[in-house]
Amino acid sequence: MLPTRSILQRALPLLLWLLVGLGVGGGLVAQDHSQAPAGAQAQAPAGAAKAAGGHGDHGHAEKPTLEMSNADFFNKQFAHSVPYIIFTPNISPDPKVNKMFAVYNVQPWQWVSLGLMLVLFLPVVGSFRKNQVGWFTRILRGWCLWIRDEMVYKVMGKEHGRPFVPFFLFVFFFICFQNVLGLIPSAGHHFPLAIYTATGTPYVTGALAIVIFLTMIGMGMKANGVLGFWKGLVPHVPLLLWPMMFAIELVGLVVKPFALTIRLFANMLAGHLVIGSAIALVFLFTKMQGGAATSYLTALPCAGLAIFIYVIEAFVTLLQAYIFTFLSINFLWQAMHQEH
Repeated sequence: MLPTRSILQRALPLLLWLLVGLGVGGGLVAQDHSQAPAGAQAQAPAGAAKAAGGHGDHGHAEKPTLEMSNADFFNKQFAHSVPYIIFTPNISPDPKVNKMFAVYNVQPWQWVSLGLMLVLFLPVVGSFRKNQVGWFTRILRGWCLWIRDEMVYKVMGKEHGRPFVPFFLFVFFFICFQNVLGLIPSAGHHFPLAIYTATGTPYVTGALAIVIFLTMIGMGMKANGVLGFWKGLVPHVPLLLWPMMFAIELVGLVVKPFALTIRLFANMLAGHLVIGSAIALVFLFTKMQGGAATSYLTALPCAGLAIFIYVIEAFVTLLQAYIFTFLSINFLWQAMHQEH
């Protein structure tokens, strides 16, 4: 009889593909503009090839490139960075209730990230009991040890940090996998061909930051006591200054998760917007030159800029996961040990 871990290792890839297959078979398609969230009037993601003419994502005829306005080139490139509804379940006769359970293009890629993490890291769990493991498992295991030793233990120490290692491993790799998935170019306009960077929206980064914030408050009160934690926010100051200092420290406590939200969201979104701008410049310069052969001369530096930013984005995916996780470790440690 196969052990449970072996069964899970074989079943998880099938479950992941089943998840993706359900997304495709369920008709997860972008809705029309009347159902899209505010700011998404620029349509669902459309590739650069669509800008040359033809029909749009929703069957609306589009203007040829030379007849489009200058703003259209950029709107079509930026549209892929806007969250939009891809599926609304029909579970109630009330449309408002159905909309509460709507699935956005952000969510499936979070599910895919979780599935990939399970598939890739289950072998890592069992590898510590083996002498010989594959090279990819060794790389992932090295990352786990590095995060444990150089991030968690370096700030919190081995004694206090050990219980938090699994939590921060999850935070790091969950963010990292979402960032890396966002680097894959989209091959279409619907899930799963329209790939979206989930961390490129404040809804995702804000939810992660709220989890960190609640962990800070909960572990801080557990370590110092409920009253001790809130009193410990303010250092030893004259009594008259205490109310003002408490208000300042309270604002500082709330600013920490806000900074985590904006830092990750803005950095991931900015890179994609710059790449989209560089691609849009190809069509803008083509229009300015009336489609002349010299358009190829202006397209080369624009494409080169897009590739250059893309390479930088590959480094940013890991850097932003590191920064978010390392700051979270420090914030949690400060909440637990206010004397520092």
